[in-house]
Amino acid sequence: MKLWGGNYSAGPDAAFWEFNRSFSFDRRLLAEEIAASKAFVRALGRCGAIPVADAETLDRGLDTVFERSLKEPDYRDLDVEDVHSFVEERLGEVVGDLAGQAHLGRSRNEQTVTALRLWVRGTIDRLRGGLRAVVAALVEQGQAGADTVMPGFTHTRAAEPVTFGHFAAAHAWALVRDDQRLRDARGRVNVLPLGSGALAGSALDLDRKAMAHELGFEAVSPNALDAVMDRDFAVEFVSACAMLQTHLARLAEDFIHFAGPEHGFVELPEAFTTGSSLMPQKKNPDSLELVRGKAARVDGDLVRLLALLKGLPAGYQKDLQEDKEAVFDAADAALGSVAIMAGVIAGLSQRPDAMRAAAAGEEMMAAGLAVALAREGMPFRKAHGVVGALVAEARKGGRSLRDTAAKGLKETSPAVAARLDQLFDPDEAVRAKSLPGGTAPDAVRASLAGALEALQG
Repeated sequence: MKLWGGNYSAGPDAAFWEFNRSFSFDRRLLAEEIAASKAFVRALGRCGAIPVADAETLDRGLDTVFERSLKEPDYRDLDVEDVHSFVEERLGEVVGDLAGQAHLGRSRNEQTVTALRLWVRGTIDRLRGGLRAVVAALVEQGQAGADTVMPGFTHTRAAEPVTFGHFAAAHAWALVRDDQRLRDARGRVNVLPLGSGALAGSALDLDRKAMAHELGFEAVSPNALDAVMDRDFAVEFVSACAMLQTHLARLAEDFIHFAGPEHGFVELPEAFTTGSSLMPQKKNPDSLELVRGKAARVDGDLVRLLALLKGLPAGYQKDLQEDKEAVFDAADAALGSVAIMAGVIAGLSQRPDAMRAAAAGEEMMAAGLAVALAREGMPFRKAHGVVGALVAEARKGGRSLRDTAAKGLKETSPAVAARLDQLFDPDEAVRAKSLPGGTAPDAVRASLAGALEALQG
């Protein structure tokens, strides 16, 4: 069915028809297209553009189309151009020629962007729900490991002792910001374009605010041309997905290494690993590797949208048909990733003994030793040099840093030398960082609780 063929003497070229069609992917917008169409025909009835009885017949007919599309998979198999054409043709099978009135004063330019906004809004809500499950799993694991000492890393090298809870809170707060970005984006998505026509608005006395209220939109678009031509809301959504996917990829990377034999800090749930077709001993973290890999995919979707929009003149252009697959792909990757990460995190087992053993490396106490010297009156830069020299001496002589410090500081800093047992205790090292945001167990528990609380906004 072609909604535009009135002045054509023949159909389009067969190859172009397939090239031009979007129903293969925009059929995902069927529920949203039906919802928007129902709101529109009711608005037509209210303003007197069509009889109220006709509006009611169209409304019921749209329900019938949607119900059949849910119950009969083959019902959606139709050689039509797009989801809008599908709805009108199927509606015609139910109500006859009256179906054409559902398009009175309405353009596909406004239909497609309305349906897409509805779909993105619903997807944001689903994504935020999944994201909250990931944060909740991280917080639960973090609370369980709030006092479990492990190495903290900079430049992929062991740096200072932290706790597993501190590590979990770091990732949790990044995901909280992702939730906030999605929440903010939702406000700009939630604007109704319906009533914009092709670009100039509508001559019908439509109650746009009533349509917005019916569809759950918070506002109506203030300019018809802008409403149909821009897709910045889609870019913003995909950008938020890309940032989320980046954070999930970093978390996946950490768990890949922490679960490996080199660290053994955690054990991944078997249900989220796969084996090797050759090596019987393997349990590969494929779930995490795929989450990590999909970050590149979503980045590509974002670049695709930006490149699509950058050269378009004012008004709707058919180029904009290319927006949907990028949006759908980014959403699918993000929704799948949050579901997988929630399962992995909830099911992983911590290995506190392995973490504590790795945190006992004496060189990770070097910074704390320099601070202790500075607090006794030695300028910190000099203290840094003194401890650096002790580290070099211990490495060169194959001795422990603690023994080297005991000997080297006995005369110059006897007060610090007397406290070396405490200064080289990783549990004491983390407890000393008690400021908000620090590694002390109470500070970690407060940070984790704060992450959960921040999600309630």
